[in-house]
Amino acid sequence: MIDPPAVQDVGAPEPRVRPGLTHERVGVFADAIFAIAITLLALELPRPEREDYARLGAFLGDHVNSFVAFAIAFLMLWFTWRAHHSLFDQITRVSQRVLALHVPLLFFVAFLPYTTSVFGEATGLPDEAAGGRALAIALFAANEAILMLCQGAMIAVVLRQGLQRPDANISRLRTEGWIDWVGGVYWLLTAAVSGRAAEYVPFLWLATPLIAFAVARVVVVLRRLADGRRPQPRRARRRAAASSMTSSRLQKANRTYARPREGRS
Repeated sequence: MIDPPAVQDVGAPEPRVRPGLTHERVGVFADAIFAIAITLLALELPRPEREDYARLGAFLGDHVNSFVAFAIAFLMLWFTWRAHHSLFDQITRVSQRVLALHVPLLFFVAFLPYTTSVFGEATGLPDEAAGGRALAIALFAANEAILMLCQGAMIAVVLRQGLQRPDANISRLRTEGWIDWVGGVYWLLTAAVSGRAAEYVPFLWLATPLIAFAVARVVVVLRRLADGRRPQPRRARRRAAASSMTSSRLQKANRTYARPREGRS
């Protein structure tokens, strides 16, 4: 009797995603909004008129605040997009809550060129317009804060609802979420103090990378403590790695030496 041909096990079919919840389409749409917003940042920069080219250096110096605002907004928008792109590379689908969080996220991404332009022009105003300058700085800081808070909330929803891929780096996602939360709160605080110290607030924003690094280190240390592992100094880790390599070499040498003796016996 001839046996039937073996059927190859292809595994269980993947669960079907509801229409409108595919993460690819949402990611592509978000990428387009980010790209348009970055382009509009450059379009909002002041351009010299024909008569300004005779004193182009002075014209650029008069509008240096607009270029500084453009640089800050571009970098913050770039890092927000990178975080969003990294998140969507590690999920299988989106949920209604993730879609809902995209409404304020993309709204304030599209709104960022306007607040950047207002902030750049207002920082060069005289002291008589100190109130308007403080309000412009607060609007820009609040805009950036909302972007980070939306991204942090999105990561929290993804992890809570289990939307991530099986091979997703959960610990890294949690760390990025904490960075977004703390960074968003920090920028909100700078917006709150802009009424009293508007001229110092842009310098406070320069501490954002240091805050992100500090948050990442604190999260790593707390995770190790929660797992019952005390954080070791770098020198102790090197000694442990060196002793491990030495012991493995000794074991290999003992096995090599023991084989000829076993053959003789």
